[in-house]
Amino acid sequence: MAYPSNSNTDINNELYSNLVTAAQFAAYENSVARQMATIFDAPANSGKILQVPVWSAISAENISDEAAATAKTTNTTSATITLTEHVVYHQITDMLRDSAQSDVLAQLGDQSGRAIAESMDTEFFSKFSSLSGSTGAIALASFTKDDIMDRVATLRAAKLTGPFFAVIHPTAANQMKKALTGTSAYTANTNLGNNILSNYFVDMVAGCQVIESSLVPYSDPLSGGTGVATCAVFSPSAIGHAMRGAVKLEQQRQASARATDLVLTGVAGAGVLQAGHGVIMNIDLVA
Repeated sequence: MAYPSNSNTDINNELYSNLVTAAQFAAYENSVARQMATIFDAPANSGKILQVPVWSAISAENISDEAAATAKTTNTTSATITLTEHVVYHQITDMLRDSAQSDVLAQLGDQSGRAIAESMDTEFFSKFSSLSGSTGAIALASFTKDDIMDRVATLRAAKLTGPFFAVIHPTAANQMKKALTGTSAYTANTNLGNNILSNYFVDMVAGCQVIESSLVPYSDPLSGGTGVATCAVFSPSAIGHAMRGAVKLEQQRQASARATDLVLTGVAGAGVLQAGHGVIMNIDLVA
């Protein structure tokens, strides 16, 4: 992107500082992926592919009578996280900027930050299909808290202690809420049932934080898909999330259009670190 040579470009930088601030705040506050992953800060000038070493498991020896210990062989494998650009482009006309009663730049910054957050979360959730477990789908009508509890039990049997997260489609979450607030089996007289009735969100099930997101991969039947949402239960050590720096702003004046081009970019990526630290949970939303 070529910049004009006149000094107005540099002088006008301050006009857009509130947009960058608003975009960064919205991106960080709205991205749930960063709250559930192992976080890596990618240094500048270090390439676009991060290699993360993953240590193999070892066992301790129970030794009596001061016997000599046996040396353990330790090995590492590697997982990779590829950084990509999450970009939002605006062209703000002078007429719009100077005519609007509201702060156009701040509002665009908030919207841009939310868009970048959604883009990062979508990339993170796309990794669910690479986690362990059966890929068979659970019918929506039979989806309950037990499906989450079973997967938490699987992770605990693999020696994981948490924290655990479940990310499910809102349609599946609604089905589970109805069961948790029913008058039979698990009734609304429990704390969890009452919280759902008053707040309409599921908090914790079996020590697992339940999060609803419409961004989980969904094969939409209206587009010829199967109607299956790819959800998951996992530990933060299952998936890594990397980001290089903060959300950045680039600008260029377009004099002939009486407008300013603004491009906001967040460089981030996600990758599976240990597939066995998460369990896939496919839910058929139309069955």
